[in-house]
Amino acid sequence: MKKRLLCLLLLCGLLAGCGTRDYVLTESNFFLIMTNMQFYPQQYLGSEIELDCFTYALEDVHGQRYICGVRKSSAEYGCTCGKDTIIGFLLQYDGQLPEPRNQSTDDGDKTWLHLRGRLAGEQKQDIEIHAYLPDGSQDPENTETISFLSFQVDDWSPIEDASGLQYYVTK
Repeated sequence: MKKRLLCLLLLCGLLAGCGTRDYVLTESNFFLIMTNMQFYPQQYLGSEIELDCFTYALEDVHGQRYICGVRKSSAEYGCTCGKDTIIGFLLQYDGQLPEPRNQSTDDGDKTWLHLRGRLAGEQKQDIEIHAYLPDGSQDPENTETISFLSFQVDDWSPIEDASGLQYYVTK
């Protein structure tokens, strides 16, 4: 009888751990996991996710502001403007996250954070923004849509020295 009970407990323990897996996005896997997450978010639901990113503020064409946790990536993913874009999440947090810094500059001197949390759902949120002109200014006549998954931030910490982090991620 004790043997059966022990086997049953062991089986329950194994089955309980089968549904979720934790993910730590690193320099070598950030683009791969993030891109996969965009296409197959249901595989990541319920998983704890950790990543290093910088904050980025987006304002839609209606004036609503969003804070994102992103990295810069190639134009092959994300926007349709033909320029490089950002890849990451819309951040949901019950407290206050640090404001983006130097967001309009093309360098790594940003507000970097280490985030821990999970996907808030598998549905992407479409954000309509003004397109950009070749000089980097906004084009009020044209818009484009960027789609983001939402990330529920459970915990975050500032990254003071981001010199070991890649600002720009690719395959």
